[in-house]
Amino acid sequence: MIGETMQLNLLYQFNEKYVPYAGVSIYSALWNNKHMEKVCVYVLGENINDDSRSKLEQVISEFHREIIFVNTEALITKMKSMDMPTYRGSYAANMRLFLDEVLDTSIDRVLYLDADTIVNRRLDELFETDLEDKTIGMVLESLGASHKKQIELSIDEEYYNSGVILFDMEQWRNHNYSQKIAEHVRYKRNNYPAPDQDLLNVVCRGDIKRLDAKYNFQPVHAVFGDKLFLKVMHPEVYYSTEQLASSRKDIYIYHCFRFIGEFPWHENNVHPYGSVFDSYLKMSPWKSYEKTAADTGSILKTEKVLFRILPKSIFLCIFKVAHALFLYQSNRDSLKNKVNKLM
Repeated sequence: MIGETMQLNLLYQFNEKYVPYAGVSIYSALWNNKHMEKVCVYVLGENINDDSRSKLEQVISEFHREIIFVNTEALITKMKSMDMPTYRGSYAANMRLFLDEVLDTSIDRVLYLDADTIVNRRLDELFETDLEDKTIGMVLESLGASHKKQIELSIDEEYYNSGVILFDMEQWRNHNYSQKIAEHVRYKRNNYPAPDQDLLNVVCRGDIKRLDAKYNFQPVHAVFGDKLFLKVMHPEVYYSTEQLASSRKDIYIYHCFRFIGEFPWHENNVHPYGSVFDSYLKMSPWKSYEKTAADTGSILKTEKVLFRILPKSIFLCIFKVAHALFLYQSNRDSLKNKVNKLM
């Protein structure tokens, strides 16, 4: 814990394609936590080349920190053996589900951050959060209302976003969650629309501490007013307008996940966190990164045009329908690969 050893343990997972974005995230985390006595960044990587490792080490060296590239070959072999699907062609997205198998047992707490996050504040408060006997801490998913039924969660259960996760490693090991997840994949269902996120919500249900939205502030809340969002999206279990307004005033972590098919690193994007991402990109070793257009289809291109010309209230209604249809199709596709060896 920070109060005892002043060490902040950060965990990332990404493949070679995501190195520039993860690198900017790591840079933002270190920039805003210079006061920490010790920071160690653990990387669960896939096919990361020597040049990329060198750049990442350059970031770490600038802040006099430590980075550990964890050997993930055994994890990848394990995921292949249990027929766990890749996500966008990579096994990296699911590696954190088995983190206790590759991290030293002396680590009692670790903060996982997605490669598309930007840290904007000190992380002491988050890292020291009392999980109240829960194993992990997460922020609620902003777009999860229409998704819960598809993964067999009840409508009044909480559904969390996996972009920021605070792990109590002792609890994780004691509950043997990695083994439980492996068994779920092997014998119940091996494919979900949101692979790791859905697995965590299903297998760890009831053992997740709800964190403040400021620790994983999602794009929709930067675009749509809170009252409008809650009225149109109507999530059964979510933060109040007052809680969202309070988080917005002091955002600790921006989650820059895809918005209308685009990330902040895409050319001519309409992402609400584009300027935040760019501010850290310019300070990092990837400052010369050349943005390219997002590879989006006709539907997303049309959605982008509508976003630019329609009132937000009307666009949000369209967005809600489009998102629900996307989740429905994604769930149908994933169910085609469902594994049920008990039948």
